Amino acid sequence: MSEKKCPVCNFKTSENAKFCPDCGAPMHNKGQKKTTKVKSSSNRDMFIIVGVLAIIVVGYLIFKTPTQPPQPANQQQTGNNQNPEHEDFEGMEEMMANLPVDYNSLVRLGNQTMDARNYAMAAECYKRALMIDGSSPDVRTDYGACLHGMGLPDRAIAEFHNVLKNYPDHEIARFNLGIVFYTMDVTDSAKYYWQSYLDKYPNGSMAITAREYIQKIGK
Repeated sequence: MSEKKCPVCNFKTSENAKFCPDCGAPMHNKGQKKTTKVKSSSNRDMFIIVGVLAIIVVGYLIFKTPTQPPQPANQQQTGNNQNPEHEDFEGMEEMMANLPVDYNSLVRLGNQTMDARNYAMAAECYKRALMIDGSSPDVRTDYGACLHGMGLPDRAIAEFHNVLKNYPDHEIARFNLGIVFYTMDVTDSAKYYWQSYLDKYPNGSMAITAREYIQKIGK
């Protein structure tokens, strides 16, 4: 007479027994319960893996695409810096080591690299130009805009305030202060500078943009 073991307590009993006489556990044919469990576990694990992968993919898509903040207007080309591209830093050190040394060439190169949204290079050009002659409010305004583009809002604000201290009616510096505060989520200050801009320049080059931002902020 063949015997089999209870899957729970290992008690030996008859091959035809449906329940263990020792612990009362149900007796199954060999491999039956194990196969069912393995299959069920395998399916459950597959669903878990697929679910986790789906969550990872969705999270990646959400966080991979950044929301670009508005950028300050530059003095030479206003209103066209809303979607800055990534800067190419290849060869940056070599280029900086070979920058021109005269004021006009530095400003000209600063304008070109700022239009190309290479803010780090443009900021270095403007900084060197200002060290030679710091009297130009336009160059200092563009320097501040580059600092903002580099993620240095506090330094950008300091440069714009410096411009307005000596040139209270400077149009772009006032508008750019609103931009920097807006990207810092200091909306009260942003609205203040944009409204003061519109009070002085109701038909200015950035008036339409200033009104749009004020309307976006609301009360």
